[in-house]
Amino acid sequence: MTVRQLLRHRFDALQRRDYAAVYASYHPDAPLRRQFADRHDYLDFAGRQLPDIMLTAWACRAQRRLDENRVECLLTMEMMIDGERRFFYECALLQRSDGRWLYHSAQKLDAADYRGAPEEITFADFDRVNVKIRL
Repeated sequence: MTVRQLLRHRFDALQRRDYAAVYASYHPDAPLRRQFADRHDYLDFAGRQLPDIMLTAWACRAQRRLDENRVECLLTMEMMIDGERRFFYECALLQRSDGRWLYHSAQKLDAADYRGAPEEITFADFDRVNVKIRL
């Protein structure tokens, strides 16, 4: 599975609310897998916390290869949350494991962090943020 195929698979699963497929897309070393070591715990959490969030559109704006097994992807997402349209941005870290790409973590920005047009966001917008938290 290529980087783009992984992203499409993951976002399609989010749109279908197929949280088992979303969980399976995470790298074994992902922080989420440490938080939810048990798949059923994640499915329970997702079933309670995520149904009111609808992913309506997404795009991979750019990629930058860190090394042969790690790639960062610049993602934009449009979501409906409680009937309100919101934009979110990710600098997602994907890592290869056993020959396939998996989602590891992401630095996230929302409209309060980035006020420009979604199609104009760049890696520099993430690089200049002081807090470099990857979830």
